[in-house]
Amino acid sequence: MAYAYQRAVFEAVASGERPPTVSITPTALHVGVTRRDTRRRGFEGAVRAANEEGYPVLVRGAGGGATAAGPGTLGFSIIRPSRPEDARRGVGERYDEAASFVLAAFARLGFRGAEVGEVRDEFCPGDHSIRVGSFEGGMKLVGIAQRLTSRAASVGGIVLVHGEGDLARVLGRVYGALSLPFRAGSVGSLSAAGCGASVEEVVRAFAEEAGARYGATPVPVDGRLMDLALAGRLDHLVRLPA
Repeated sequence: MAYAYQRAVFEAVASGERPPTVSITPTALHVGVTRRDTRRRGFEGAVRAANEEGYPVLVRGAGGGATAAGPGTLGFSIIRPSRPEDARRGVGERYDEAASFVLAAFARLGFRGAEVGEVRDEFCPGDHSIRVGSFEGGMKLVGIAQRLTSRAASVGGIVLVHGEGDLARVLGRVYGALSLPFRAGSVGSLSAAGCGASVEEVVRAFAEEAGARYGATPVPVDGRLMDLALAGRLDHLVRLPA
């Protein structure tokens, strides 16, 4: 449901109905795959594996690779309207912005042990991951990706607060079915890195940083967007033939 709501927010910003928005939401249990993943050999087996672990599979709009979320994770997106000629030109700047935003929010929790950089055989690989440790043996705490359309651009990702063992298990099966490299030890969390903050405390730190950085103010859930999210909550769910 949180996934569908974030997509509804993106479309509202794109249409001009809503101003630029920083969306910060706890996540529901799911595996998120890209459209590219759906065309890979082994995709049906990956979906079956995720479903056997209790994770529905959703096709997400952002790029990157497969991710997993659960009660110990949260998602964030920085969403702005954009012209087609601007969207591609700002890719690097948006990645840098999101990474800086995450590290500043972590600092509000008193956690300063993370840095920007990929780790070997990580999920959703990218050089703007937020990690603890080295490339070779480190663990990933945050995956960052972008979604670009002709009317809006968003950059954001998934923050792993706790529960990394469950996520590593399902991701191992998904990446194995897709014949993609994956190292279970690359899946980290704030908890595994020594930060004892709860999901709620991390959400609060991200909201405080959004306020300081962008002048953002908390707003209640938009009832109309929630209705749209409810109506479209199954649109991106992968269903396998019986």
